[in-house]
Amino acid sequence: MGRKADPAARERLLAEAEHIIHLRGYHRTSMDEIAESCGMSKANLFHYYKSKEDLGLAVLDAKISDYQKRRVSPLCDCLDPVSAVEKMFENAAKLFRANGCKAGCFVANIALEMSDVNDVFRQRAGLFFKEWSRRVAERLANAQKEGFFGRSLDPRSAAESVVSLYEGAVMLARTQRDPSIFARVGRAAASLLEQHKLVTRRHKTMGPKTPCGC
Repeated sequence: MGRKADPAARERLLAEAEHIIHLRGYHRTSMDEIAESCGMSKANLFHYYKSKEDLGLAVLDAKISDYQKRRVSPLCDCLDPVSAVEKMFENAAKLFRANGCKAGCFVANIALEMSDVNDVFRQRAGLFFKEWSRRVAERLANAQKEGFFGRSLDPRSAAESVVSLYEGAVMLARTQRDPSIFARVGRAAASLLEQHKLVTRRHKTMGPKTPCGC
């Protein structure tokens, strides 16, 4: 009978592997390096993951789950999509200011490094971005039905634009070591949606419009 995997050790292994891969890239990271960082033997590491690819995909899945909770859900569950987009860029600016604009987006890094050499990684990362765009588009479409946006808004293209602007800002901030990029690109992303807002609209929870239009 094989040894039972230790959940705490697995979590530590994933965290260490994510940190190293994030900074060095998948191809430049070795299983020996990860094992040493975790304080375990390479044989013990293979007890949890049978190959480097299995470990890399597990790390990718963990980061995707984390991003969905911290980045995707808050944007998709908000009442005001414009404010949520602004907040997403503001949060990114704070994070990049704190870490010196290093590492970037783990999923995007993997997508760029692995898409042309490993289809499993490509599909896994691609599904995340597709689902992110789909959920944002769904929220924008619902906001449109609620009277927040006019008919001029194309939810799908707007959602894809917001996601693209965000990931592009990550790349620019990282390569230029300049977190202020998020403020400028964030304003552009918010403006992309703002132009479609119905200025006379009032949310139904706010009651009827007053004669002065307030």
